[in-house]
Amino acid sequence: TGIVYCMGMLSVDENADLLDPLSWKKERYPVLESCEDKGIYGPGHNSFTVDENGDPIMVYHARTEKEIEGNPLYNPNRHAMLMKISFGDDGAPIFGF
Repeated sequence: TGIVYCMGMLSVDENADLLDPLSWKKERYPVLESCEDKGIYGPGHNSFTVDENGDPIMVYHARTEKEIEGNPLYNPNRHAMLMKISFGDDGAPIFGF
């Protein structure tokens, strides 16, 4: 079995103490993981910004090859990628390729 690399999500109430670890809720399932159909593997290390129209986007890295030769920590083939982010009726972000 290989190591599964994916992205999870933490959330917190806007009035909570951000320094209190018990204030944070971790989602049960990953919000983003490898997608063989799109040729995107091992997404991670994300940040958020806006595009030229002010729409939210996520910047993250991923590989385009399924198999890694050698130690994955030293593999230089991770690429910066962008993803448009939308929001559900409850205000939660919706991630998807």
